Amino acid sequence: MSILCANRFTPLQRRSVQRFGGIMLLTVATNFTNLNLPNFLFDIFPGLQQTLLHHQHPSPILLVLFSVVAMIPVLLAMWVAGNYLTSEPDEFIRSLVIRALLWGFAFTMAGVAVAGVFMNLYNRPFPLTILSADIFFISSALALRICLRSYR
Repeated sequence: MSILCANRFTPLQRRSVQRFGGIMLLTVATNFTNLNLPNFLFDIFPGLQQTLLHHQHPSPILLVLFSVVAMIPVLLAMWVAGNYLTSEPDEFIRSLVIRALLWGFAFTMAGVAVAGVFMNLYNRPFPLTILSADIFFISSALALRICLRSYR
């Protein structure tokens, strides 16, 4: 199994893993677009929050811009996964990757549901919502390891 050991990656797998790593970093960077959660940039630049929020109501154009910025890593991840699945010649590895992506999606949706209950219960924003894409990437990678281990 070439996915199991990093030193035996095919060039396609290595390129896809590097792209997913870059997308994870981009996701972490775009997590700062949520204006209502704690943000260290507002601590460093106190006037930034006042400039962006304007009496706790950001402009609709700013909201659309931040929504598009937060959506970019998710779309890029779907593109990388689709590109990998169409290029992977081994059907067994392809089916394992699809199963891992489904498990990662299920784990992420369960986490978001639990976070939603906590947000409604305590009437406070829960930081897990900005980490959904990160949780998806990590849980999909762990699910892939578990799927590969089950075939050993």
